Amino acid sequence: MSTPTLFRRRSVLRFLFAGTAGTAALAVAPGCASGQSATMTVRRPGADRGIVPAGPGVSFDLATAAPSASVVYPYALPDLPYAHDALTAAIDTETMQIHHGRHHQGYTNNLNRALEDYPGLQTRPLVDLLRDVSALPEAIRLAVLNNGGGYLNHALFWPMMRPDGGGTPTGALADAIDRDFGSLDALKQQMKQAATGVFGSGWAWLVRDGAGTLQVIQTTEQDPPHAFGFVPVLGVDVWEHAYYLRYQNRRGDYVDRWWSVVNWEQAARNFAA
Repeated sequence: MSTPTLFRRRSVLRFLFAGTAGTAALAVAPGCASGQSATMTVRRPGADRGIVPAGPGVSFDLATAAPSASVVYPYALPDLPYAHDALTAAIDTETMQIHHGRHHQGYTNNLNRALEDYPGLQTRPLVDLLRDVSALPEAIRLAVLNNGGGYLNHALFWPMMRPDGGGTPTGALADAIDRDFGSLDALKQQMKQAATGVFGSGWAWLVRDGAGTLQVIQTTEQDPPHAFGFVPVLGVDVWEHAYYLRYQNRRGDYVDRWWSVVNWEQAARNFAA
C-alpha cells in the first residue's frame, strides 16, 4: 500500500469559536473571508500524508486527566470510575459495556500488539508517541495513531463523566468559559454544533491552548487533541458506538443529555493541569 493511501483523513478540524469578552471568533481556513468557512484544517508535517504535527510544548498530565490509564507499554484497559449502569441519565448500560469492554479493550490490545516488537518505543510515554507520530516507524505509524489515540481519548473520556454530574462549573474554569465564550449556554451550543458537525466518526472537545484560552475543536477518527498542542478539558465521543443503541441517528439528543453526566470537577483539574 502506498504511503499517501495509508495516511488518509488525518486532520483536526479547528471548529469555531475562541473569543474574548464573550465574542466568538470564527476559525476560518487561510484565504477564506470571515464567515465563509467554519473549519480550518491543521495537518501534520508532510501534509500530503496528513501526519499530525508535534504539539507546541503544551503541558499534558495524563495521571491527572486519566488516573487509571497506563503511561507506557504494556497498556491496560483503564477501570471505569463507576458502574456500567451509572450514567443512564445519558448513556444506557449496554452501550457502556460494549464501549468500554469491547471498543476500548480493542484499542488497548491493538496498541500493545503494534509496539510489542519495538522495545525502544515501549519506554516512551504514549503522549509523546502520539505528539510526534511522524517519527514512528512507518510499519506501525497508523496502528499507533489509531489505537493509541483510541486508547488515550477513551481513557480521558470516562473520568469526564460521573453519575451525579451535570450542573455548572465553578472557579477558574467557570471564569474562563465566561471570558472565552460569554456563557455556559454559549459553550454548550458550540460544543453541540461541533459534535453534530463531525462527518463520520470523531470527537468534539473543549480544549485549552498554550496561552490558556479555551477553544472548541473537532478531531476526526481517534486523533487526540494534545497532539495538536491542546490540553483536553472536556470531550464528547461521537462515534456511533457511543450513542447509537439509545439515540440511533439523533446525535444532537445524545449531546444534550451528555451534559447531565459531565464531571465539572475533572474538567477543572484538566484545565488547571
